Amino acid sequence: MPWHQGVSDTLFEVECEGHPHTVVWSAGEVLLPDHPNIGAEKVLVALGGSKPRCLDVLDLWDFALSDGGFIEEWAPWHKADHQRRWWLKTALERLRSEGVQDFLYDLPRDKALKMGEVVTTLPHDFLDRAMAAVVDTGNQRGWDFSPSMNRHLTDATKLRARRSLVQALANQRPSVPNPALIPFNCRVELSGTPAVSGRLSGRESHVEISLHPRWLSHVWARGVSVHAGRFTVDLTEHKGISTLHQVEWSKEGHELKPSLTQRQL
Repeated sequence: MPWHQGVSDTLFEVECEGHPHTVVWSAGEVLLPDHPNIGAEKVLVALGGSKPRCLDVLDLWDFALSDGGFIEEWAPWHKADHQRRWWLKTALERLRSEGVQDFLYDLPRDKALKMGEVVTTLPHDFLDRAMAAVVDTGNQRGWDFSPSMNRHLTDATKLRARRSLVQALANQRPSVPNPALIPFNCRVELSGTPAVSGRLSGRESHVEISLHPRWLSHVWARGVSVHAGRFTVDLTEHKGISTLHQVEWSKEGHELKPSLTQRQL
């Protein structure tokens, strides 16, 4: 099934033509319910008419999916940071007026300007979904991302995997004290299969997990990185059935050891 199946709709409002209009993400697409005939409006714009703000937003979304450069800014932020967003607006204006590039260092100036608009216009949950679309498309192409994009996606995977693991360990029974303090090593690899090793045993606790970066779209973006209290390392599909591959902790002596189990979604 497509990565966005079952992912909840989200929306935000923009000021467009003097009125608040709603921009909706649903089932992998951005919709403009206040503009029922987008094609006709684009023709008017091409003939010299003014461009509605909603169409600007739609163009930013399409450019984000085709280029993916916004991921450099998105990757280190698990949740929306309003102070960072305010700073980015200031930095974007400085880039426009002075040519000083204080963000999106891996992009040339023209793309940094465009992606600066993307990350200051689209809410964080829209960027989450844009990322998943970029990763899913790249995975279908055979993962032909640039080295810098690979680095950002690797960092994004490690950050979100750690957050998810801590959440899963907080549900572990018997309980695990201070799961955020357990040493965690996440290897992000294009080859090999997802795997887990380590143990939970007081000061000797440690966890190592291997993930493919498509985990971001296959698992995390679908909201199943923690499902039924367990950390999910992968999701596979066969004949219309989706199967989660999850970490199960079993007691061996005085410690807990991990293994991978399967659960139908």
